[in-house]
Amino acid sequence: MLKNKIKNALRPFYYQLSPAMRSRVKKTYQLVRGINLEPLTTTNAVGTKGVNIQGDLSCLHQLSKKDGGLDVLLFPVIDWDFRLQRPQQLVKELAKLGNRVIYFSTTFNVSNAPGFIIEKMPVEGVVLCKLNINKFDVNIYKDKLEDEQICFLVHSVYQARQAFGFGFTNSIIDLPFWREVVERLSSNNITYDCMDHHAGFENNDLTMLTEEEKLFKSSDLVITTAQRLSESVAKYRENIIIRNGCEADYFAKIPDQGALVKDRPVVGYYGAIAEWFDLDLLIATARAYPQYDFVMIGGTTCDITAAKKIENINFLGEVPYVELTPYLKDFDVCLIPFKLIELTLCTNPVKVYEYLAAGKPVVCTAMPEVIVMGDVVHVAKTKEQFIEQIAIAMAETEDEVLRDKRRKWAKNHDWANRACQLSDALHELNDSKPKASLIVLTYNNLALTKECLHSIERSTEYDNYEVIIVDNFSTDDTRDYLQNNYMDRPNYTVILNDENIGFAAGNNVGLEKATGDILVVLNNDTYVSPFWLGGLVKAFKYNADLGLVGPVTNNIGNESKINISYHNWSEMHVKSLQYISNHTNQLYPMDCLAFFCAAIRREVYTDLGGISLDYGLGFFEDDDYCKRVKESGWEMAVVEDAFVHHHLSASFNQLKNNQKELLMKKNKAIFERKWGEWKPHSYRPGVY
Repeated sequence: MLKNKIKNALRPFYYQLSPAMRSRVKKTYQLVRGINLEPLTTTNAVGTKGVNIQGDLSCLHQLSKKDGGLDVLLFPVIDWDFRLQRPQQLVKELAKLGNRVIYFSTTFNVSNAPGFIIEKMPVEGVVLCKLNINKFDVNIYKDKLEDEQICFLVHSVYQARQAFGFGFTNSIIDLPFWREVVERLSSNNITYDCMDHHAGFENNDLTMLTEEEKLFKSSDLVITTAQRLSESVAKYRENIIIRNGCEADYFAKIPDQGALVKDRPVVGYYGAIAEWFDLDLLIATARAYPQYDFVMIGGTTCDITAAKKIENINFLGEVPYVELTPYLKDFDVCLIPFKLIELTLCTNPVKVYEYLAAGKPVVCTAMPEVIVMGDVVHVAKTKEQFIEQIAIAMAETEDEVLRDKRRKWAKNHDWANRACQLSDALHELNDSKPKASLIVLTYNNLALTKECLHSIERSTEYDNYEVIIVDNFSTDDTRDYLQNNYMDRPNYTVILNDENIGFAAGNNVGLEKATGDILVVLNNDTYVSPFWLGGLVKAFKYNADLGLVGPVTNNIGNESKINISYHNWSEMHVKSLQYISNHTNQLYPMDCLAFFCAAIRREVYTDLGGISLDYGLGFFEDDDYCKRVKESGWEMAVVEDAFVHHHLSASFNQLKNNQKELLMKKNKAIFERKWGEWKPHSYRPGVY
């Protein structure tokens, strides 16, 4: 109270100062309050303060994207160096198309501070990172995250996004384990790359299947790899098919030297040897052809004791991807002897594309995805047919015409082709996200206006927005500044009113001009923090009943205020990021939001129109609008993972003498004539 009395006593002297001196006094005042108005530099925005980064920091400056490229986060099912499969192949090709990718590890670095370890850049445009996690390490294949761990991982992901300068992101999930983390990210689309029929795996429990059903619903895009899998997933939601492929050119190059000591024909297989691998069929086939060697390459997770007793079956174990082609050179015929169970019926086997790229004859059991390849592979529905097809395939080993046909077929189904399909789908998804219109009303206070507009540029990862600046006849240098810096800028509109028409009317001018699906009224005495707009948009996305939302803040007279303190913008970024990471996807229901920053769903604005003009220059028009929103049946809430700094009443504090108090008294009476007794706002419990 004493502070306010001092401010009121000094205000008349303040307005007698020159504009330049006022600016100096204002900066001094802000510094005393602990807010540094100096611009936030790139260094302290994504540098080391508050960010825990380890590893090869040179990668921070090497990860770049081309114009029109996307920022992609890959949440994998396997690590990059485990076995080169679909996830790695797709992101390698996505990077070649001008996108940039962070590929996270399947394991975590246990730490007491959020952050990440940069491991390496395996190819240009892709960086491997290991996220920090608290409490204890997690097995992504069998464990479920606790809420505290989810928040911690979200914070670590946010730090990675900021460190690499990622804006709006497209997250690709390969395993339902990641769902709860990715759902909480702001300014982010979710793509689930459903590669397998998870219910078909013997080691999958109910938790994984439940998580997958939830992921089907929350994803913006679901991809499947096979027709039957697509039909199974369609019970939960629509999806698109992007089949597997191969590095056609790589497998087409025949090495000079093979890997086997070979003195007779070889029938070969490489890949996992697990519960879906038909060992009985392999044994029967090997017995039918004692004159051939059957070479099996791959890790085994099932009992192969009986097969190992067969003299002409050899299990060589796992072989690195880069060493496969010498073995493939020595294969005369390639096998895919899978059981016909629901898992494999939904499978599109990568190895068939690789076999064909090498020009090899291929014999498969009758999986739907290989049946459609019938003109380039041999398909068997029974054990007898499978054994017969081996002889037919072996007779083709010297046929150059068939070899070229197989290679040409595979070339049309390489990973580059599949990545183009994926990139097109991601771009289409990216282009369909809601547009936000930010209406910034200005009246003098140029220093604050500059900071507000600069913060929007620096901290808005959500990239589909426009800014409409409406000036209410400022008498300082604001109009010149806006004309010189924003009048011709893309996605910016500057409207210069011929008089000060007040808060409501000024904002209505901007609202009428807005073209967005979400309309955000934003005072010029605000400073937005990272992920602010994405948080507001996400709240509407996941909550169809919400018609009006606002962020949490440091300074306001209602429940939007939280306990938070900082001394400069860099520290504000650190503290606000910590808060929003710990309150992801949380809402604080309210009956009245303050319009220092308020986001309105387009349907609400279409129904209710603009802000009431009954209140002249301002005060109580936000209470009035909230009454109208509530009467129309819409819900309102504060979005806990969106933070906006507020200086509070910068324009109204310029009113001389007791004009502010008189205006409040007058408008309170207008409000109560319309709506009954006005209930004073209050803080949420525990906030001071």
